[in-house]
Amino acid sequence: MDSRPRRSRLVAGCQRCRGDVHAEICRHCQRVGVGCNRSSVRFREGLALPSIAFPEEPSWPRINGKGTLYSWNISRNINNCNAHSPTVRFHDETSEITSLYVEISEDPESQWAHEKDDYSHGNPHHETVIDTPKEPQIGLQHVVNLRSPSVPNTAAENPSPASLSIISSSSSRTRSSYTTLHTFTEREAILIRNFVENMALWADITDPKRHFETEVPARALKDSVLRLAVLAFSSRHLNRKNTEDATEALQYHNDCVKLLIPAMSDPEQHITEDILASVAILRQHEEMDGEDNQFHLTGTTRILNTVSIFGSSGGLGEAAAWLCLRQDIYVALTTQQPLRTDLQNFLESDVFDRDDDFAWSSRMVFLLAKALQDVFAKNSSSKSIDEEVQEWYANKPHTFEPIRVVPRGSEIENRFPAIWMLLPVHVVGLQYYHMTKIVLALSQSSNASSTYETLRQSRLIEKNIQHHLLHVLGLAKSNSKAENTLFTARHSLVAWGWALRSRGDQKAAESLLRDMHERTGWNMDLLIMSLRQQWRDENEH
Repeated sequence: MDSRPRRSRLVAGCQRCRGDVHAEICRHCQRVGVGCNRSSVRFREGLALPSIAFPEEPSWPRINGKGTLYSWNISRNINNCNAHSPTVRFHDETSEITSLYVEISEDPESQWAHEKDDYSHGNPHHETVIDTPKEPQIGLQHVVNLRSPSVPNTAAENPSPASLSIISSSSSRTRSSYTTLHTFTEREAILIRNFVENMALWADITDPKRHFETEVPARALKDSVLRLAVLAFSSRHLNRKNTEDATEALQYHNDCVKLLIPAMSDPEQHITEDILASVAILRQHEEMDGEDNQFHLTGTTRILNTVSIFGSSGGLGEAAAWLCLRQDIYVALTTQQPLRTDLQNFLESDVFDRDDDFAWSSRMVFLLAKALQDVFAKNSSSKSIDEEVQEWYANKPHTFEPIRVVPRGSEIENRFPAIWMLLPVHVVGLQYYHMTKIVLALSQSSNASSTYETLRQSRLIEKNIQHHLLHVLGLAKSNSKAENTLFTARHSLVAWGWALRSRGDQKAAESLLRDMHERTGWNMDLLIMSLRQQWRDENEH
């Protein structure tokens, strides 16, 4: 035994190395180039390595009994072990551990309570990480069978209405929703991967945490509604070149709707962020039709206006809310009808406090929504909104400046200006800026004193619309990675395509729409026919 007297004096030192008490910065922190943290935490001296290390001649305990894992010839020290040491025996706990797993799988109440506590008292932005064993483990047969493709997963495929209240940062989740993991078939795995790699960015365009790419697939493992919505949307995208093969997407869509109807009709059910995300994805699926019936848009706006917290809740709920707002903006532009979404629900969002590029783009989306709301409500605040828009443009981060600009030319492929941006989020921010300028230009009241002055102002407004519309189209064509910007260009052509007077611009617009149809699966046939009719009417007059 160490005969040195124990020292009990406490000293204040660096938290990392607990040394160099008197120096301003300890040698370790100085060497690695980090700050020396000398807080009020105090450490006890005297814990040097020699005082706590094992002796060179240790006394090892004797190990007896069934299941012994050591050889008696490990070391000569084992044969000379202390005679007074207690005997250690090995106990095989395999059966006890197996029974614990069986109990949990049959009645997951304790597991459910633990997970519920994590979401109720933990971080509201909690992300679920699912660890699925690659190989069946010996002694856990019951658990493995729950995830085996050979056993029908009736709980996941045919859930009761009560199982549709899924995880939310602000509400509890039902026990039946998260009991087992769904086992994907080969086709489902292909569809899920296609969604993650190609389609999630459409929804995550202004979301720095990419909730639709990261959270939606993970939750789809456990939630039937969300899974079927993703599968329907992804199937529609994969089969975009074969318009006759729409049976698969339609089947997934119908199965999802069958589960959504009781979830949204029962007043006792919680409308959760998973349900909102599911309806938003179904709305994306619906937008791909040539004729938009807006059924799911009614569902998303109803949820947002009923559960106002989604607009500022953070996590998947807020990400889905911003997607729904952009969907509502598209319909307001193309149908010339007021917004259905209550913008007051977004005022508490942290995008108005953050200073990152994603927040700046989201604020521009909100400004366009405000402009549309005021225009259709015939309010007199459009001037103040115009000032907000100009302030946004003047103070935007330098990352929103193009890295390359090429003026438009006479060839069809160069009719739109080439405007290269750093990232897709910057493209969207500028596109919404130009769209807002068009809305504000059309909302200007004429104060002309004569017919000539009225016509002159009309021509100036039309030139202004053409200028901003060409920038919207040029941004979409110049940044191929940002497929979401093609949707914005498409919506702009629906609303203001008539402003393209030049035949070259019209052909370039048709080419852009066909390219969008090829890449995204959105049907453009009816829109191209409508634009051609508008252009013919303008030429005849």
